[in-house]
Amino acid sequence: MSDEAIGNIDARIAQAPLPTQGTLKRRQNLPYQVYRGAALMMRIMRMVIKGHAAGH
Repeated sequence: MSDEAIGNIDARIAQAPLPTQGTLKRRQNLPYQVYRGAALMMRIMRMVIKGHAAGH
């Protein structure tokens, strides 16, 4: 990174959008996070199974 880009990081961080109240609540909601984690794992497993089936 150039010195100009490094010096500008504080300004860029200050301009970054902040999460809404709803976003913060979802991030801290344990049942929601468990659900999202399970959904992600299922998507990954589906891809693995499809790839494994196609390899035969």
